[in-house]
Amino acid sequence: MSDSKSLILLVDDSRLSIEILKDILLKHYRLLIAENGLEALKLACGDPRPDLILMDVVMPGIDGFETCRRLKTMPECCDIPVIFLTSQTTGENIIQGFDAGAVDYIPKPFNIPELLVRVRNHLTLKFARDQNERLMEKVETINSKLTAGIRYARKIQSASLPDAALMKSLLPPHFVFLQPKEIVSGDFYWVGEVEDNVVVVVADSTGHGVPGAFMSMFGMAQINQIVAVQKICTPSVILDTLRKEVIKAFKQTEASEIKDGMDISVISLNRESRTIQFAGAFNPLYMVRGGVLEAIPADSMPISIGLRYKSYTNHVLEYQTGDCFYMASDGYASQFGGPNDKKIKTSGLKKLMVEYAPLPMDAQKKAFTSFFENWKGNGEQTDDVLLMGLRME
Repeated sequence: MSDSKSLILLVDDSRLSIEILKDILLKHYRLLIAENGLEALKLACGDPRPDLILMDVVMPGIDGFETCRRLKTMPECCDIPVIFLTSQTTGENIIQGFDAGAVDYIPKPFNIPELLVRVRNHLTLKFARDQNERLMEKVETINSKLTAGIRYARKIQSASLPDAALMKSLLPPHFVFLQPKEIVSGDFYWVGEVEDNVVVVVADSTGHGVPGAFMSMFGMAQINQIVAVQKICTPSVILDTLRKEVIKAFKQTEASEIKDGMDISVISLNRESRTIQFAGAFNPLYMVRGGVLEAIPADSMPISIGLRYKSYTNHVLEYQTGDCFYMASDGYASQFGGPNDKKIKTSGLKKLMVEYAPLPMDAQKKAFTSFFENWKGNGEQTDDVLLMGLRME
């Protein structure tokens, strides 16, 4: 808004003062006139609403200080800047004027160029503030729409994960602790069956939030194609195939900027042979047996283009009743907190696995969740968190 369109409310019981101000200001601004405080309150909150108020202090009825105080309590006009233009120029009066909510205090008789500069400056400040508020409202509206869209995306992402009934029918006693850093997650899990083998995938996509969620949806779709459609159940072959699809889909080369992918662990459970096959890309498999933890190593090769490119290692393990197996993204171990604001770290997570392994699986989930939340405290969650536990029967 330009100065020529600005509307100024003049509040003064002196007709002479009003006429003088009109002669000065009408060249630049539109004007409203009030001769007392009550009339000023009515005009200030009316339509059109003034952009600035020039007000005397001594008036019949309520004085300028009281008028200003009342204006500042009215939501519809509290943001209008008030400049006192008065002959009440003692230090006490000036302090009282600013305490009432004024933005400036100009003594009478005034200097015309100085008056015009002060009026212009305060109008410029008000218009800048108004524009900023409008921009903030626009940003809040856009943010609300984006947040609503992402929340709906979370419903889609959640619906894409294996449902509890399927997991209960395919898996031994288990738990899943999944907690996104933001609304949607880059971590995901997948469960499916190929003949006598149950394939379980726990994956950590590059990034979190919306970028991570895009990668996780892509990963789930590809794994479903590889396992459910192509009937591949050997973990190392699943990872080899998935890596090829990621590199192909994202056109990755050694020189490409996009090298996003996944760190992942895959097991294939065969109850008849009582074996678990495992392959991992950076994320190992943990087994707790008789109070002792063993880490089955993953290959240091991501599911994407990398410095090393060879087939993933396929481990075959014979399990015993009561063995607990854990697969996790790095989010749990990476969480900062505790008494010294440090990470839980992999060593800390391993200790918890050994400590909680004797518990029933639902109690394990509560214990892992409680420890994580207590460790995090009021701090920010560092990353998406995914931890899955299985107890063999």
